Amino acid sequence: MKLPLTVEADTINVLALNAGRIAVDIDGIELADLINVVCDNGYSLRVADEPGKLVVEDPLPPVAHVNCIQCSTAHITAEDNALLFTLSHQYEDFGESEWISYTGSGYLLHLGAWSFPVLRLKRLGLSKACRRLVVTLIRRYTAGIVHLDAFGEVLPGFDIFDW
Repeated sequence: MKLPLTVEADTINVLALNAGRIAVDIDGIELADLINVVCDNGYSLRVADEPGKLVVEDPLPPVAHVNCIQCSTAHITAEDNALLFTLSHQYEDFGESEWISYTGSGYLLHLGAWSFPVLRLKRLGLSKACRRLVVTLIRRYTAGIVHLDAFGEVLPGFDIFDW
């Protein structure tokens, strides 16, 4: 979460917690101003059980969030690219274009559309390198969407294909 906030404070203390959370102690600002900025961004701010500890809550349920990773199409083979292009342009009622979308410079793979998306990619004929990339992104980052983009970043530790 990013909050645009200009703070004029005496001191700011930030403490790293587990699961990517932080605790922020800000001296010298009005609490009402901080709460207004947070609320204007669609979040809620409340004082936690411990005095002085503030907690930011997201009003959306966890199932409404989908993690997305964008990376370069250099991680897939030319054959994968051709196959994804064909699959994303199907005009059937229940074709692969329901979960594989062409973006103009790459593809969006909505992995939640199948119970076992990597097995589905294998049955469709995608390369082992492509499937390995998807498996790693799912396991390491709990990715629900993979955006393979020609302008995306090349990720370290994965195969790169020059096509």
